[in-house]
Amino acid sequence: RDELIENGFGGRDWPGGTVQGDLIAVIATYRAFEKKKAYHQRENFCRGHALNSTALRDMETLRRQFLDLMVDSGLVSRNNGPSDVDDCNVANDDALLTSCCILGGLFPNICTLIRPTNAKGWLNIGRLLTDDGAACSPSSNSFQRTRVQNASRSGKDAYAVYHSKHRSVGTASPGQKKRPPETFLSDVNFVSKFALLLFGGELQLVKNAIIVDKWLKFKVGSDEESVKQNAVLIMSLRELLDRVILEHVVETFASSVEKAKMVERHKRIIEVVRMILSDEG
Repeated sequence: RDELIENGFGGRDWPGGTVQGDLIAVIATYRAFEKKKAYHQRENFCRGHALNSTALRDMETLRRQFLDLMVDSGLVSRNNGPSDVDDCNVANDDALLTSCCILGGLFPNICTLIRPTNAKGWLNIGRLLTDDGAACSPSSNSFQRTRVQNASRSGKDAYAVYHSKHRSVGTASPGQKKRPPETFLSDVNFVSKFALLLFGGELQLVKNAIIVDKWLKFKVGSDEESVKQNAVLIMSLRELLDRVILEHVVETFASSVEKAKMVERHKRIIEVVRMILSDEG
């Protein structure tokens, strides 16, 4: 499975942007499975990668059901009869925009990466800090567990979203020291700061920083003028994105001409967003 993740959707050299995360890994695995058309090819693929073929077939069925629901609601048009979910999604190969969708769906489950340090009294492995102050680790089945634990004292990773939080009861083995309770996060997906600013919670401008959801602080300038300019740009783009989503829902049954104009307008906005996400590093 590691090879599927490293070389597949969102992997190291993926043209649609490199994104690390458990759900991104699931997408990479499913896409590799989907390319196998014959039954025996799929079964051999699943056996070779220790995958559950039934679960992957169920995912395929659910995707088609969701497509039918979107068509019925007017959010997606079949026009000349797209036969697959990807036919309706011009950004289906874009891992950066997919990570934004994951962020929007899992928000407000946000955490920040606490990097290890050699300072006395600090942990020497990475941890994930949630908004309630809990220092957590990715679940044992998370592809990000080693990534977080082995995080260097500097790097690009800083923020992530997760699906759920659970706490162990602690263990005590005969002749060994009792292991204290720990808090774990499932389905950890790393996201960029601009993804949080554009797809996260409420934005507030406080002095020289934008606060997301009342606890994530992003410095946007060093002097009063740059702070104003950068804050206006970010908040204006956020407002445009909110309008894009609202228009897409409200105008589901607009005429084909109106929809075509709306789609072109939205494409330009999304392209700006993608440029920001891809240039962040």
